[in-house]
Amino acid sequence: MKPISTAAMVLTLLAVSSCTAYGQAPVYDTSSGSPQYNGYDRGYNVAPTPRDEVGFFYDDLSPYGDWVRTPDYGWAWFPRDVSPYWRPYTDGRWVNTAYGWTWVSREPYGWATYHYGRWTQYPHFGWLWIPGTIWGPAWVSWQYGGGYVGWAPLPPSVGFEINVGIRLGGFTLSSSIRPDAYCFVPERSFLQPRLSRHLISAARNVTIIHHTTNITNYTYIDNRVVNRGIDLRRIEQVTGRRVQPFRVTEGRADVRTVVTGNQVRMYRPGRQQLDSVRIGPRANAGLRVEAAPAGGQQGQPRGDRRDAPAFQVAPRVDRAPHPDARQIEQRNRREQQQLAQYLAKQRQKLEKLHQQELVKARAQADRNLVERRHRAELEAMQQEQRNAAQQLQARQQTARRAALAKSAVRPAPRGTNKAVDPKQEKKKGKKQSRHQKR
Repeated sequence: MKPISTAAMVLTLLAVSSCTAYGQAPVYDTSSGSPQYNGYDRGYNVAPTPRDEVGFFYDDLSPYGDWVRTPDYGWAWFPRDVSPYWRPYTDGRWVNTAYGWTWVSREPYGWATYHYGRWTQYPHFGWLWIPGTIWGPAWVSWQYGGGYVGWAPLPPSVGFEINVGIRLGGFTLSSSIRPDAYCFVPERSFLQPRLSRHLISAARNVTIIHHTTNITNYTYIDNRVVNRGIDLRRIEQVTGRRVQPFRVTEGRADVRTVVTGNQVRMYRPGRQQLDSVRIGPRANAGLRVEAAPAGGQQGQPRGDRRDAPAFQVAPRVDRAPHPDARQIEQRNRREQQQLAQYLAKQRQKLEKLHQQELVKARAQADRNLVERRHRAELEAMQQEQRNAAQQLQARQQTARRAALAKSAVRPAPRGTNKAVDPKQEKKKGKKQSRHQKR
């Protein structure tokens, strides 16, 4: 298959439901007392918000992404204005702190999404963040070996309990996390300040994973969650340089995590804000997912069921950008073209690498082994292309609904957890006006 065919396939998949993406607008049915998405119409009613469940996270993350209610995990979030092939734990670096290996994100929402809660590969949307209230230096599963270091977001079914540590509840990290969830880099590149430039193509994960071992290791020491994972001495030996220790200090909420000298300035919300998050133990102590049917994968969300309920979409808060329908359509088309170009380029790179490996394999037995590995990687890439196109379309439709929906309340002022109800505020204003006239 030529690269142009890859791009054409992606654009075809993305165009399948364009009439629903840019046509009529959704209405929210509130008559049942439990607001649910109720198809499409030409107007908008008041949409539900997740503030009562996820607390301050709703207002603080709305400027950077959108909220959707899933049947498996409740309200979840995904980022906006990122590349259509985006993955968590890619735009940043690893540093060594008193908390072990700590992820330093370049993204403005990284203080929340990489240090609280969990990520899940939801079949419908792709990567979704599930809120939690226990801070950690990072919440990842580690794979190591064969000259590679890999990390993948821990799923919601893997919890953490203070004074106990990781809680798996029957979930096996080495066999239950899909290979394409991992970010692999050559071990000599592990300390690079911009790891997104050193990532191995995800299509190769299906073969790399068999040459690595899961070494995830979280402990709780001196009231701190510690992420051990990769052996410090091994990284120093491979890179030929000493791993610098960094100190984590307090940062501001409206500033990205910053590394200066030997310090990492990172925002951590206060106890009062975290208390506004009423998710129970779901994202802290793990969620027991139903056992998969025969041939399925353990821990897989049920979002791909044909009978799954429609997804609720939360409106954006006032301080989030509200583009009009034309701007949304233009941005969506641009993202579709970017995804098609990226996938075509990835396929070209993979095919070139395969040709180089075949040239090096002189013995027939070696060639047969390499060819089998190449077939598996090409199949993984084809599946990745199909998933990426379908999930981008779902995220775009959700983002459009969130941008155009109306909320019953305005966002809570900074430093508070209580949102403002316009009706109550209007009554209060009239009462104050009458009092002033007197």
